[in-house]
Amino acid sequence: MNQGPDGPDRPDGPVTDLWTLAERLVPELAERTGGETALTPDERARHARRRSPGARRRFLGGRLLRRLALSARTGLPPGTWRFTEGAHGRPELVSGRHGLRFNVSHTEGLIACVVTEGYASGVDVERVPFDDETVRLLTTQFDEAQRAVLAGAPDPAAALQEMWVLSEAYLKGIGIGLVQGLGELRFTRRAGSGEVTVADGRRPETCRSWRLDLTGHGSGHLVAVAVDDGGAGRLRRHDLAGPGDLVPPDVPPGPWPAAGPPAAAWPPAASAAP
Repeated sequence: MNQGPDGPDRPDGPVTDLWTLAERLVPELAERTGGETALTPDERARHARRRSPGARRRFLGGRLLRRLALSARTGLPPGTWRFTEGAHGRPELVSGRHGLRFNVSHTEGLIACVVTEGYASGVDVERVPFDDETVRLLTTQFDEAQRAVLAGAPDPAAALQEMWVLSEAYLKGIGIGLVQGLGELRFTRRAGSGEVTVADGRRPETCRSWRLDLTGHGSGHLVAVAVDDGGAGRLRRHDLAGPGDLVPPDVPPGPWPAAGPPAAAWPPAASAAP
């Protein structure tokens, strides 16, 4: 497993954990953890309603990965976690679960999850490069000023991919998704790093505390992470890319029971290092 910080080292700042799971590993992860039996009844019903095998596999992988990521962060068993839906259907932990926040994204080939302690966050993952039809359709989602920036870029298609994944991560992070569109967002990458700042014409005060990280993935994907940590944090990656990565301590031993009773104490005696 590839694990370590991206960008400048800030050992005393808040840590955002980014977990990625190759879609091809979902069946093995499910076999190790109990698969659908680790889901709640509602999650199992939603899983069954997915029409294609790929959609069901990615749904299951996302649900298992978020339990894994939360447990790796805390040392608590995967059956600890209970989920609810916030505004616009965003999955969240039920209130009072140790201040943790998380977000999940998946596309063909890759599933991603971010976990923070006390900071809102968002993640988006896209398979790249986009085909010509996708580029044409997505271009129409941006405003005139954004399209001008894209047209002036050395590689307009690559710039569109980056702007799209950054926009999705940020809008998921602030909790509204795409319901209000993508207009008036501007992104600036810090020289020599994958760190990005955002200017939001609709929410100029909100955006000031958000930091974004843009990173490639060896499987042909682009990942963006947005965190409301005031720019003081750092990103720690955990890439589950091969079968050898699905062993302790990265994957708690299974099978994982569905949500059980709350933990008796916090912090646990043996918790994961921040």
